Amino acid sequence: MDAPARILALLAAYRATHYEVFLPDGTSATIHVGQPPPHAVATWLGAAPFAAFLTACNPHSHALPEEENRQRLDALRRRLQAHACRLLDGVGHLPGETWHEPSLLVAGLTFADVDALVREFDQNAVVIVHAHGVARLRLYRPEWHAVAGYADDLEWA
Repeated sequence: MDAPARILALLAAYRATHYEVFLPDGTSATIHVGQPPPHAVATWLGAAPFAAFLTACNPHSHALPEEENRQRLDALRRRLQAHACRLLDGVGHLPGETWHEPSLLVAGLTFADVDALVREFDQNAVVIVHAHGVARLRLYRPEWHAVAGYADDLEWA
């Protein structure tokens, strides 16, 4: 069970993280929680109603060695091959910090697919990039609800 201070610190970090996506044309775009997707990301989404910024690294926000995180991300890529989806490489990072977390922006999944993958890889949250709205944190830790509550940039799985 996470202490309230850790929950609040993690939510603050998730909100401050820059979710950078590497686009097919060789450029990148940064997604921010609480903001609409950059134009290039919205264009890439096309008709998809949303995309999920997924990772398999650092389960429940506990740091793992780089090699283990790479293996976990490779396993996520293999799992995604079973779905008719599109993906882009990405990385989550906090400006000015050395932390970075390899990730994938995935379009074409259902919420049920996203929820199953997030739970399979023991993640606390995922960023959902809504095509016609703002990016929101989708939370998977029901015990956090008493601390986090409701906010415009949060949704609960």
